[in-house]
Amino acid sequence: MGKLHLKRTPEEQRQHDLRKARKAARKAAKRVRHEDSDYEGAEGSSSKRRRTADDQEYVFQFDDSHSSGSQQYRFKGYERMHAQMEEEDRFHDKMWGAYADDERLDSVEAAFNSYAHVPRRWRGGGMDRMDDEDNIDPQMMEDEDYAEWVRQNMWRKKHAAEAEANERYKAEKAARKEYLRKLAEETRGMERAEEERRRQRRREKENRKWVDARAHYETTWKQLFDGKLDRELRFEEVPWPVLFDKGVDVEAITATAIDTFLLPEGRPENSTATDKDAIKRERRDKLKETMLRFHPDKFQGRFLRHIREGDQRRVLEGVGMVARCLNTLLSQ
Repeated sequence: MGKLHLKRTPEEQRQHDLRKARKAARKAAKRVRHEDSDYEGAEGSSSKRRRTADDQEYVFQFDDSHSSGSQQYRFKGYERMHAQMEEEDRFHDKMWGAYADDERLDSVEAAFNSYAHVPRRWRGGGMDRMDDEDNIDPQMMEDEDYAEWVRQNMWRKKHAAEAEANERYKAEKAARKEYLRKLAEETRGMERAEEERRRQRRREKENRKWVDARAHYETTWKQLFDGKLDRELRFEEVPWPVLFDKGVDVEAITATAIDTFLLPEGRPENSTATDKDAIKRERRDKLKETMLRFHPDKFQGRFLRHIREGDQRRVLEGVGMVARCLNTLLSQ
């Protein structure tokens, strides 16, 4: 595994640039000393040649012009080294200034092609719980986030067992959360199914109530027509063409209640053209049949004797109400 390179702080970058500048200055000084030594070597060989040419004198003669030229050359070398160092200092100052301006900016490619990272202090709406740092590009992190990222990675390496246990705990927690979610969803499904069964039972009970009421209506009228009743009927026992919900009373006899009781299967407005005609004929026939049963004069002459004497006045009032409602329905 390669060495982990941490991001330099501004102070560390400045020290690094300063060391590079000093190293370059030392190289320049060494290069100048090397040139001076070459020049002095050339000057010594010239003096030696002069000595061999003059066999009688064993003295070294130095030309003042050469000495002054060497000093002038050495002085110019130091000036050149100083100018080069100043130029490098100016260059590094410019580089440091540019780095200071761009130290928190990335290249255009990094800005458009790398990961989108939201600093922690700008996170909101649940983003503060973003724990998945593995897919974030470290180059897009700020100093605080980068340092935290490095510390987390170092901790994971040193505490592999703890990190593995932590990951296992997270996986188990996620599994429990998923299990509870599925259990809650299944429970809601069961509750919806139970509620639907309850509604179905209520509908079936309501339908049975209507079926029983219509069956009682037809059976009682058949007994009245056949004269097979062995008892007198009370008001509530009369086969009225209405299903009484709260109590049997004349005020509960309405045109809507009679229409719903007599024609439960369909309405003309919800059918096709052919069905509409058939339903209208069936409806009119049913209303006429009922009118024959509840015609006030015919009912009083034929069926009033089957009504208990104390309820006869009230029954005749109800019969009149049924007849008026039937006339209203037939006129529609």
